[in-house]
Amino acid sequence: MFLSNLVIDAHNRKVRRELHAPYELHRTLMNAYPYARAANRCDLLFRVESHRAGPPTLLVQTRDDPAGWSNLPAGYLLHEPDCKPLELAVAVGQRLRFRLRANPTKRVAAANERLGAVMAGKRVALHTEADQLRWLLHKAELSGFRIPGEWLPATSAAGDATDLSPDFRVEVVTEGRDRNGKPGHGGEFLAVRFEGVLVVTDADRFQSTISTGIGSAKAFGFGLLSVAPG
Repeated sequence: MFLSNLVIDAHNRKVRRELHAPYELHRTLMNAYPYARAANRCDLLFRVESHRAGPPTLLVQTRDDPAGWSNLPAGYLLHEPDCKPLELAVAVGQRLRFRLRANPTKRVAAANERLGAVMAGKRVALHTEADQLRWLLHKAELSGFRIPGEWLPATSAAGDATDLSPDFRVEVVTEGRDRNGKPGHGGEFLAVRFEGVLVVTDADRFQSTISTGIGSAKAFGFGLLSVAPG
C-alpha cells in the first residue's frame, strides 16, 4: 500500500467546490489514480485534514503507487505530493495511536415502532457519544483490535445508579454533517472523529482492516484508519 499527503489549494475553484462535495472529490482522486479502472478496483481511501494554520491536506491511501498524482487537475495542489510506501508490521498486543473519521450508523429493524416500517432496513446515524463509542468497540472486535478501557457505573446527582459511563482511551468528536455531493442524490452523513489508543488482537485481521477501512460511506471521505507508534 501507499500513503500520500496532498497539500491542496483551497483558493482553487474546483478544490473549494469539492471540499463541500466529497463524492466529487473522490471522483477526482479516482480519475487521477492509474489503477482505478483496472478490474473495477476501488482500493482508495481518503480523509480531509484541516489545520488551524496552513492549507488543508488530503491523506490518501492506495493499494498501488499513485505515480505522483500527475493526473490531478492543474492547480489542484500547492506542493509536490508526498507519497511513500505504507509498510506496517504489527503484532498481537502492540499498542498504537489511531485516528478514524467515520460515519457511525445502524440499520433500522423491521419491527421498529418509533421509526415505522418505511425506514426498515435503512441506515440511521448514531447521535449520542455512548452509541458512537459502542459502534467503534463493535467494529474493533470485528477488525482485529480493541480499545483499552471499560464501562463504569454512572450515578445521578442524587446518587442513584443511572447508566454505564465510558472510560476508554479514545476521544469522540462529532464534526457535524457532510452533504454527500453526489449529483442527483440528496442526503448527508454524520461525521465523527475518533482519536486514541488501540491494541492489536489479531495481526492478520488488523492488516486487512487497514487496507479496507472501517464503516460505510468510504467514497465520501470516511473509513480511513491511520495508526502510529503509541
